[in-house]
Amino acid sequence: MRVEAVCWDWNGTLLDDVEICREAMNRVLTENGRPVIDDLDAYRHLFRFPIPDFYADLGLGGTAYHDAASRYLDLVGESAPRAGLQPGARDALKGLAGRGMQQILASATPAPTLMAQLEPHHLASVFSEVLSAEDAYHASKRDVVASWLDRTGTPAERIVMVGDTNHDLEIADSLGMRFIHLTSGHQSLEGAGVHHIDSLDELDRALDRGWE
Repeated sequence: MRVEAVCWDWNGTLLDDVEICREAMNRVLTENGRPVIDDLDAYRHLFRFPIPDFYADLGLGGTAYHDAASRYLDLVGESAPRAGLQPGARDALKGLAGRGMQQILASATPAPTLMAQLEPHHLASVFSEVLSAEDAYHASKRDVVASWLDRTGTPAERIVMVGDTNHDLEIADSLGMRFIHLTSGHQSLEGAGVHHIDSLDELDRALDRGWE
């Protein structure tokens, strides 16, 4: 069946902020007397949604979570301007636009922070809509994506979500969308049926091979 729209994740998928986030988390871990995350491979195997569970895995659960998450968000906010786009991101966006595909952005980052991260890259106009979560401490974007589907009437089976986490995969599965996992993002995903790409340069071929 023909793909009509792509639902993009932002952090880790279009924005290459994985190392920045690892560095921020390591500062939080050090400040709390916890072991740091050695490298990106270890980070990608540890990271997961729900975010409170990720923190708990690192020894920052329970009463420590809110303060640790607040500190992390402050550090990431300071460092985010250093983050560039993932290699191939602009070409991928341009290529999908040239194919007449609708593109939306859906992020677990709250709207003010998301728009601040988008602004230096001049990408907001690329997307027909920018959707964001409302709670940074229990970040979930499923509801905003589901509301968009209901409002627009876009057939879920004709949408591909491109993301980098189990949250993106779970949203796609629960709403009936297809999913492509970018391995250079925040999380390693294993298991049958997950369609992986190592770079956004591969997206066009993945769409052609898999669904059109």
